[in-house]
Amino acid sequence: MKRELTVKGNTPGEKINSVEAILRRMSRKMSSKIIGVLPASPVFDFVYVPDSEGVVMRRLFPVSGLITKAGIAFDVRGKKPIKLIFSVENDIEMRSFSNSFIIKKTAEVLDLNFEVVAGDKITLTVELEKDEEVTGIWVGFLYEIALKNLNKKEFLLEELNNMIEEETKGLDEES
Repeated sequence: MKRELTVKGNTPGEKINSVEAILRRMSRKMSSKIIGVLPASPVFDFVYVPDSEGVVMRRLFPVSGLITKAGIAFDVRGKKPIKLIFSVENDIEMRSFSNSFIIKKTAEVLDLNFEVVAGDKITLTVELEKDEEVTGIWVGFLYEIALKNLNKKEFLLEELNNMIEEETKGLDEES
């Protein structure tokens, strides 16, 4: 149940004292720590040509998370669409599946929200139509580690301010 705040007092001085008392009580209730979270990690690679099986990238993920975006670009490609296949195998969780996308341009960015489980082996393969070739294949994606796997460190605001002051002092001395 919320209590309504009212300024008490008859004179301006009494009203100011009342407001200051309210602010003191409110400031005690405010949180005095912050939590920093890591941003998404870029994962990327370049191959000149796909291997004999059409593979352009292989990665193993040691922790669970989410692939949010993927990008692919070709330095040289034919005119026909290219099939991009994400194959997942996990010997720990005993699961496997694949997703495929049709790439019609020289470069594309895909919104995925592709869940990754610890132990997933992801293989990216390109499937070309007959007599089609690609060279210079750039692949990248953003990987967000699941919150339960992030290192969390809590600071009091005063500690954080002291750390910032120390770091900026060092910068001031260098200049």
